[in-house]
Amino acid sequence: MGFLGGGTPENVTSNSDANSKQVSSPDEGSAVKPCPCDPNKTMSPQMKADIDAVNQKLDTAIENNQKNYDAKVARYAKENWPHDENIANIKARGEALKQRKKDLNDKINECACYGDGLMNLANVVYNEAGSHSMNAKTAVAYAYMNRTQGNPRAPVSASEISHYKSIGTRAQGVNDSNAGLFAKNMTESIEAACRRLRDKDPTKNDPTNGSTHWVSPDALPKSANGCGRGFFAKDGRCFPTWTDADYEPNVRETLAEGVPRGEFIFYRGVRY
Repeated sequence: MGFLGGGTPENVTSNSDANSKQVSSPDEGSAVKPCPCDPNKTMSPQMKADIDAVNQKLDTAIENNQKNYDAKVARYAKENWPHDENIANIKARGEALKQRKKDLNDKINECACYGDGLMNLANVVYNEAGSHSMNAKTAVAYAYMNRTQGNPRAPVSASEISHYKSIGTRAQGVNDSNAGLFAKNMTESIEAACRRLRDKDPTKNDPTNGSTHWVSPDALPKSANGCGRGFFAKDGRCFPTWTDADYEPNVRETLAEGVPRGEFIFYRGVRY
């Protein structure tokens, strides 16, 4: 969800630059300049353990898929049935899982010179924009680094990033059904983190124009039944009051190019 807030009031359109300026994200197709290192030498024991926990979950999903495939093949052979789409799909899923595990570890190795900071930032990106586009993931990476003044640390409390979990804790929720999607979204989150960390001029290239906060309007509660303390009704949703000029006089909003308004609005000038 982004950063939490408190207060009450209303509209911010007069203090918005979202409709007049959209800041371009880095080229979505550009490859991250590699800085290959051995994660065993650049990352802390805890971070290595968290990455190992993710790989163990992916290995389990791969192994279980293989067992399912072998059992199906044996059954079909016993019944003298020809291989069909069901068998092909199970095999293809196994190959896809293996590839996604490889892609994930290749991406970690490609950017491992940034140490724990890489995974800290990637985990924030995953938490906030895991299922969104690379443009959205990249924008969140820039905004979070603005918030921390360039320090790719883990959030210190839920007041910074709501619903945040360590990578090790997040790995506990990976299962056979979601392992492939998790690996894909985490790989993209690491890519977004690496783009920001290797940027030599982040102020110039920042797709959020210096923003430190953000909201996902489509994920906000609907305002039909009223909004609680610290929120106000706008566009049919309950927005946190720190997005409002009556509460935060200097707040400005920015839309990152390629990121629909309903997915993310970014804010600068927030006091906390």
